[in-house]
Amino acid sequence: MRIGIDGSALVKEAAGIGQWILQVMQNLMKIDKENEYYIVTYDKIKLPFALADNWQILYYGGKKNRQINFLFTLPGILRKHKIELFLGTRHYLPPFNKKRITYVAVVHDLIPLYMPELFTKEHKQRFRFFTELCRRQADAVIAVSNATRKDVLYYMKFPEEKVKVIYEGANPRFNEERDEAGIRETMEKYHIDSDYILCLSTVEPRKNMLRTIQAYEQCVLEKQLPYKLVIVGGSGWNNGAIYDYVQQHQLQKYVIFTGYVSNEEVKHIYANATLFIYASLCEGFGIPVLEAMQSGIPVITSNVSSMPEVAGNACELIDPYQIEELKEAILRVLGSEERRNAMRRMGLAQAKQFSWEKCAREVWQYMMSVAEQDSLRR
Repeated sequence: MRIGIDGSALVKEAAGIGQWILQVMQNLMKIDKENEYYIVTYDKIKLPFALADNWQILYYGGKKNRQINFLFTLPGILRKHKIELFLGTRHYLPPFNKKRITYVAVVHDLIPLYMPELFTKEHKQRFRFFTELCRRQADAVIAVSNATRKDVLYYMKFPEEKVKVIYEGANPRFNEERDEAGIRETMEKYHIDSDYILCLSTVEPRKNMLRTIQAYEQCVLEKQLPYKLVIVGGSGWNNGAIYDYVQQHQLQKYVIFTGYVSNEEVKHIYANATLFIYASLCEGFGIPVLEAMQSGIPVITSNVSSMPEVAGNACELIDPYQIEELKEAILRVLGSEERRNAMRRMGLAQAKQFSWEKCAREVWQYMMSVAEQDSLRR
């Protein structure tokens, strides 16, 4: 069988969906040596590994007009190369499927549909358009969590039997031993000179960074907490209030914004943290929670959407809208070494339930099953 995979998310820095594609690709190469795979993209991509003999790259146009090319050029390219199944890794699917390519869509989240205030007008319009197209075109859907599956059933009105949950995994690099030299170098580069609480996410409203900073500030003012707050991640949109708050409350010596850091540096920053906070308002899965547990760090995370699924019983769960609740959780965890050690042990055990090898194998099995069922219906 010839399988096309949307690799558009790999054109820019491979984060989020891009990491999902890379990890699934890498493991599919080990699992399946028979079927032919085509990574479909609008521009050149850099892969951190060589493609197997049964893999190649197809281009459907350059950066200019890439959405138009996705809609009107890609369908012809898929037909030309006799693609039999297309995996929409962003749940974006091309139209005009008259010759019946089997479409499997991966839905990471539907947050713009139920929290539209957190996104730009352009993003919301594009997301709604492609979500509706997916609803009409997809033969089956992969949801990355039960929370996302519920959203798919509610907002996209998909039949339950056509939506399968396949959990993500954490990068194996977080299982590696501590690199003390690498940690020292990373700490010096980002001027992290004390113990610290870590947050890892794009700096934007959805990640709830302002309330996290406010809860941390209360810990510092009331308890003279001897920890800095290190926020790792690029700058998103509508985040002026976050940076302004740090300036106006003179928290610059306590709160460190590193900006984007490399994958290797992320590993070192995780490894040296005392506590990890991920108080996001909503997530499709919540990979940082899994990465932190895999790195052996106690975790405080939200009790909403998919995060309790990832956390299990290993993390402190809080209402992300309640600053006082987050503050109390921070003080509770940092105030007891026994509690932190127990959370580390439980977190490492919980993290073992998730792996990219397992994810890729389930994706492969599901694609084969859907393709077989689709062929019987024709």
